Amino acid sequence: MKNIRIALYLLVLTIVFSSCRIFNPSVMLKTKKDYPYAVAEDTLARDHLIKTGDILTFRLFSNQGFKIIDLSTLDDGNQARQQINSQNAFPYLVEADSSINLPILGRIKIVGFNLKEAEAMLETRYSDYYQEPYILLQIQNRRITVFPGKGGDAKVLPITNEYITIVEALALAGGISDGGKAHRVKVFRGDLKNPEVFEVDMSSAIGLAEANMHYIRANDIVYVEPSYFVAKKVLSATGQIMALITNSIATYLIVTNFANR
Repeated sequence: MKNIRIALYLLVLTIVFSSCRIFNPSVMLKTKKDYPYAVAEDTLARDHLIKTGDILTFRLFSNQGFKIIDLSTLDDGNQARQQINSQNAFPYLVEADSSINLPILGRIKIVGFNLKEAEAMLETRYSDYYQEPYILLQIQNRRITVFPGKGGDAKVLPITNEYITIVEALALAGGISDGGKAHRVKVFRGDLKNPEVFEVDMSSAIGLAEANMHYIRANDIVYVEPSYFVAKKVLSATGQIMALITNSIATYLIVTNFANR
């Protein structure tokens, strides 16, 4: 009897320590009920500041970009546009020392500028070598991660401008998945060790309108909390518990059988 009690005690401990993962094993990014979510004003659109690791596409034209719009000397306008779009379009990595290595200028500190500021600064620097330089910069590798509420549906999406809302981000990912909680949409931003977290309710027209005014930023994580299908989880957990009980009993009988020999 003592051995049976020990076996049952071990079984109960196993069930207790594993139950939280049995019922909701795939739920991520949980927050407590009283979690201090960031205020809505902080989600407004903001110019992206160039940072280490960004990949910039750099284009340089002289005469204030006159060549971009003057297609009169070329026979095929479409061909001209293709040539201009590809002209001088090379990727440059913003390196760990906050600089990029550009032709003629060499290494230029660029971290902390937004795109307009960086273009103006580079136009000034290139004016020593070109007549009225016109510069176009784009960031190639800005992206967001979207979990739409169902396992296997997560997507990493590129973003091309500063004005993509939460609604548009979810639409680009295919919308909220079946089983996703529209009233529990979270946005995680900044350092993942201590992120800002916003929560949006998209289950009503008012909440949807509010979400459509919240703009995402590069490297944001948009997470739709999945629903908990309790009945299905209970049946699944019951099956796992019965398997634990069966295995424990079988182990106990084998140990007891060897002990009595």
